[in-house]
Amino acid sequence: MVKENNNLETLKKQSNWGGKRKGAGMPKGMKTKKTRERLEAENYFKQRVLDSIEGLVDSQMNLAKGCQYLFKIKKIYVEKEDKYVVPKGAKPEIVKSQTEIASYLAGDFDDRDECDYYFMTTEKPDNRALDSLVDRVFGKAKQNIAVEGSLTISGLLNKLRNNYVGDEDNPDGEEPAE
Repeated sequence: MVKENNNLETLKKQSNWGGKRKGAGMPKGMKTKKTRERLEAENYFKQRVLDSIEGLVDSQMNLAKGCQYLFKIKKIYVEKEDKYVVPKGAKPEIVKSQTEIASYLAGDFDDRDECDYYFMTTEKPDNRALDSLVDRVFGKAKQNIAVEGSLTISGLLNKLRNNYVGDEDNPDGEEPAE
């Protein structure tokens, strides 16, 4: 039996199995295929965002400020009445033409009868977009938490230590019955 143990020990010492071996494992700084693919996808995404950054910032600024839309309802001429009227059930269209918007803002469309009916509407600013922009420029603001009561932090820790945590008679941390 002793001889078998000696042979086993000798075999273990001579064996190349297990333990730290020089040159074994992945070379330092080498990344796995999965990591390389993830980094490549991240870089692609970042580049797409950077390529579109001006439009993205403009969109976020619009959300932060609120949006304005110019609508128009086209009037039709009614010969019997000899005037332009808004047809029944007419739906407003968003004005997308920059020149038409500029003309409206310049006051070129007066309240003449034959003019299409224009009106503007606005959308409230998005507070989250505002916060996001400000946080990116100035950093996230500190957030304080108000705690009411007379117990101090050290008092709370002592109370937890003494009454609930590590109590041999109360391993579940339940409040002791009085």
